[in-house]
Amino acid sequence: MKLAIEDQTIRIVVIDKDPMFALGLCSLLEKRPQIRALPHAPFDVLGSLQDHHTKDQIGSQTDIVLLDPPQFDLVPSRLVQRLRERFGMASLISYTNDLSMTQARSCLAAGFRGVLPRSIGLEQLEQAISVVHGGATCIDPTFANLFESAQSTTLVSRPRELTEREIYVLKSVAFGKSLKEIGLELELSSKTIETYKARGSSKLNLQGRRAIVEYAIRNGWVQSEERFG
Repeated sequence: MKLAIEDQTIRIVVIDKDPMFALGLCSLLEKRPQIRALPHAPFDVLGSLQDHHTKDQIGSQTDIVLLDPPQFDLVPSRLVQRLRERFGMASLISYTNDLSMTQARSCLAAGFRGVLPRSIGLEQLEQAISVVHGGATCIDPTFANLFESAQSTTLVSRPRELTEREIYVLKSVAFGKSLKEIGLELELSSKTIETYKARGSSKLNLQGRRAIVEYAIRNGWVQSEERFG
């Protein structure tokens, strides 16, 4: 999936009160060659409005601002006003843990171009960035009943829900285990394990073990090996 027209860089500012989260997300996004991402803290952004040099060098060169509105002590309309002073007409995306419809609706009404929960995967976030950068509004299915009030809206595609067994098998494959080893652990035949692998891969649109490993890394599966009975 291409994120933008060839040779066109998408310049993103990620604002979050957790500096490690902001830095980590920027690092992941910058694995795409056409993305440049900079982390900022909420106070650093709104507290530096008097620094015209900083505003000119960073704000005027920003295409997308990714932030969690509840981290700011401002209603969405006022928040947008302040961000406009800092980043001009950069597109704003709410990337939040707050799943309330009131918050989502207020963000859209204030001028946000995207409303996304943090539960989405990296691929879905990249897709949303591409959609917003292309000039459309992007709303996650979590906020589906807002679609009628948004113009030029694109839905973020999300994989069908995986079963526990499918997740276990895909995680195990990502850790390098053979189908026979996984079958012995679950007391199932290799053929049955292959079925779980195929179903899970199909739901996530993954082709081959390498794609499964890459998906596992992007979604944090490699940090711990979960088991179930």
